[in-house]
Amino acid sequence: MAPVRKRRASKDKRTTRGGGAEVGQTRDELAEVFAAVAGYFHLLSDPTRLHILHSICDHERSVSTIVEATRATQTNVSRHLALLHQAGVVSRRRDGHSVLYAVADPEFASICRGVCIRIAGRIAAGAPLTRELLEFAAHGSSPG
Repeated sequence: MAPVRKRRASKDKRTTRGGGAEVGQTRDELAEVFAAVAGYFHLLSDPTRLHILHSICDHERSVSTIVEATRATQTNVSRHLALLHQAGVVSRRRDGHSVLYAVADPEFASICRGVCIRIAGRIAAGAPLTRELLEFAAHGSSPG
């Protein structure tokens, strides 16, 4: 996960109830959380990264094996692996002359798998995406 910057807390405190306990969060604290979540999901925004994660989801793999599985160039795979490693999503270790990569954050893999299964199911069922959802994806604003 990308490092999160510390921000000055604003004076506007929000209070919510969860499990019977009051938790005060400032707008800045929420903004910090939302920025971290956006960075987390940004890692899923590239099909090559998804393919890389798929190829190492269950087993540790060498870069050359990942290149073969994804049919991407070694340079491209290495760049994506570096980004995923920096974010703490994948781990790497040296084994002789090879560097082996594995999924380091099982929760990330679980989220990724769940989204992929859901989308694949919708595609298989022929469920069309609505015009609003397509506009949302194209413009990055909320539908409606």
